[in-house]
Amino acid sequence: MKRGQISIDFLFAVVLVSLTLLGLIVSGVSQAKEVSLLGKSAQLKVFAVDVRDSVSRVYASGPGIVVVKTPPFPLTGDDWINVTLTTNQTLVITAQLDGKHYLVIQRLQVPIEIQSSVLLTPNNDTFRIVSSKLSDGGILIAVSK
Repeated sequence: MKRGQISIDFLFAVVLVSLTLLGLIVSGVSQAKEVSLLGKSAQLKVFAVDVRDSVSRVYASGPGIVVVKTPPFPLTGDDWINVTLTTNQTLVITAQLDGKHYLVIQRLQVPIEIQSSVLLTPNNDTFRIVSSKLSDGGILIAVSK
């Protein structure tokens, strides 16, 4: 009889440990999803800073310079990123990633004469930052495919 009691106690302990581990695993998975969301947001902000710095470098290098950029993460499914240079010296990046919408705005240190915009999708995720000479001698910076 003692032997049967030990087996039931042991079985009860195994079930309790299993339930505790299952709870920890479920908690870990939900935390991983939140970290992934934070990761996309942080990566998009880093991408915006990289584009802003590239615009400044292209402007400083003069007309005829082209820099090719891609997002730091792959776009999948219905994901898209819109990169816009506005005439009020701002870089506006709007995105839909994994069904969530994001907005990042960066102040540019160079003048933008004409607003330009490019839409990045999973099939077309590369764009160019281009500089050209204006008729008055200034430099035009734009984003294009």
